[in-house]
Amino acid sequence: MKMIEMQRTIDEQGQLIVPARLLRDMGLVRGDTVKLACISGSADSIRNTFKELVLTTDVITTLEDDEDAELSLPHELLEAAGIPVDSDLEIVCAKGAVVILEADLLDSLPDDLRKLFADLGIHPDTVREVMRNGGVFDGR
Repeated sequence: MKMIEMQRTIDEQGQLIVPARLLRDMGLVRGDTVKLACISGSADSIRNTFKELVLTTDVITTLEDDEDAELSLPHELLEAAGIPVDSDLEIVCAKGAVVILEADLLDSLPDDLRKLFADLGIHPDTVREVMRNGGVFDGR
């Protein structure tokens, strides 16, 4: 197995062209169906700061609806990724890849409540802090 990395530029039409060589190296042929997945969200939710996407022929699933799923990660791994140890996690799985992200607390708020905070000029980071502190704002 080898990791293939290449740099591409978004063209004038806003498209990204994946070279045929890369598709062949993945074992893909004309007519194969592929899935593209990336982290995406509104301005107040999770952002794909690494601007990564996954190209796969397999089903992509998440664990967010499975309340019984358990995952234990070493604290050192979370700290190395810059994820606070007590954070909720969002996990995206695809064949050969597991992406673990810090879940955005704002995703659990109803849209109307998020809009109200925005209309009142309350910064999303302040809302996150209050939610982390059990509804208390310490003003730092």
